[in-house]
Amino acid sequence: MNYLPENLKFEEGVAFINDFSLLDISSEYGTPLYVYDWENIKNNISEFSTSFGNETLYRYAAKAFICKKLVTLLNENNWGVDVVSGGEMATVLSALDTLENTLFNGTYKTKEEVDYFISNNGGHISIDNLNEIPLLQDIASKNKRKQPVILRINLDLGAETHPMVLTTGYDQQFGLSIDAAETALKEVYNADSLLFSGVHVHIGSQIKDPERFRKAMEECSSFLEKNKASVEREIVFDAGGGFFSPYEGDEDGKGLEVYADSIRSGIEENWDTDYKIMIEPGRAVVNNSGIILYTAGAIKEDRGEKPYILVDGGMSDNPRPALYGSEHKLFNISENKKEEVKIFAVSGRHCESGDLLVEEASLPTDTNPGDILMSTSTGAYTFAMASNYNRVPKAKVIGISNNEIFDLVKRQSFEDTLAQDT
Repeated sequence: MNYLPENLKFEEGVAFINDFSLLDISSEYGTPLYVYDWENIKNNISEFSTSFGNETLYRYAAKAFICKKLVTLLNENNWGVDVVSGGEMATVLSALDTLENTLFNGTYKTKEEVDYFISNNGGHISIDNLNEIPLLQDIASKNKRKQPVILRINLDLGAETHPMVLTTGYDQQFGLSIDAAETALKEVYNADSLLFSGVHVHIGSQIKDPERFRKAMEECSSFLEKNKASVEREIVFDAGGGFFSPYEGDEDGKGLEVYADSIRSGIEENWDTDYKIMIEPGRAVVNNSGIILYTAGAIKEDRGEKPYILVDGGMSDNPRPALYGSEHKLFNISENKKEEVKIFAVSGRHCESGDLLVEEASLPTDTNPGDILMSTSTGAYTFAMASNYNRVPKAKVIGISNNEIFDLVKRQSFEDTLAQDT
C-alpha cells in the first residue's frame, strides 16, 4: 500500500485520478476540496476481505471518515460499521434502514444513543466500564431484546505508536482492566437481557508489529479460557483496528495476511472452541485514497528563513498537523512549473499561529498565488474531524470512480454555518 492514491498519475506536472484532471476538478468544484479515489477504497476493502477471509466480521471504523455512499459500499461487500455516536448510527440507518451489522463502541454512551441503537436492531455493544452494564440491561429489557455485548479489555502492551493514538495501557481511559473484566463478565452473565458474546481489544493506531495483535489475542483467549463456564455460544474475538497505513516517508507495512495469521495464532494459544474474528479497520481503508486540494493565496517573502504560502483551508478541514504535529506531503499540480524547488512554510487561513499545514514543503520555486496544491494521505481523520472554526464552511467531498465524478458530501454555504442559531 502506497501513501498516494492508487490511480493517481502525473502528466506534465498535472495530477490525474484515472482520466480526470484534478486541476480541472478544482476549477469546477472549488477549493478546499476533499477527493477520494473510489476504486482505491474498493481495492482496500477487497484486500482486507481476501487476507482475513469471508468468515471475519468486518466493522469499518466510522471515525476515520463516514458518509452514506461509503456505508452503502461497505454493505455491498458484507462489511458493517463500528460507530461511537448517535450521528454515526443515524448515517448508517439512513443508508441501510438497520443497525444490524454495527458495533457500538466508545467510553461514554448516552441513554438516548443506547436506546437508539438497541431499538434499531443494533449488533454488538462493546462494554467499556462497569457503569454501563445496568444501563444496557435496563434499556435492553425495556426494548424486550437480548442484546449481544462484548467486553473491551485494556491490556498494557506498549504499542509502538504516537502517544496521541495509543488506546491501551494503565494510564489510558479505554476499557476494563482484567480484574474489572472478571466482575463485568459475572454481571453480564446474570443480566437476563444481555448476552455475553466475546472480548474486544484495541491497542492503538498505526501498529506496524503484528506481534502486538498476537499478544493481545493471547491474553484475551487466556481470560476466556479461565472463564469458560460463562461462555454459552460461539465467541467473538474483536482485535480492533490500527492496521498500519503509510504516510510520505514511511516504508510500506507488512502484508495483511501476516496480521491475520498473528491474530489467529494468539486466539488459538488458549482457545480450542469455535470463534469468529472481528476487526475494525478505518484509516487503512480510506487514508491513502484521499487528498485535499487547496488554492494558494498570498506568498509572504518577509517572514523568517522561508516564505509563507497562505492557503484557503487549514485546521478546520485538516486538524491533524495542529493536533499531532503530523505533516502531509504537498504537490503543486498547476501546469508548467519549474523543476527547481525551494522550501516554503504552508499556513492555513485561521487565526491561530498553530494553523500550519506543513512547516517545510518542497515546492517549485515559481509557486504563485492561484496555484493548486494537493495534500496527500488525507482520507482519514480530516473531514471526520472538520469544524466550523472561524465559521468557515466545511468543504465539499467528492469521489472519483473509473468513469464518473460524484458528490459524497455537499459544500456548506456561509448560511449553513449559522443554521442552528436561535
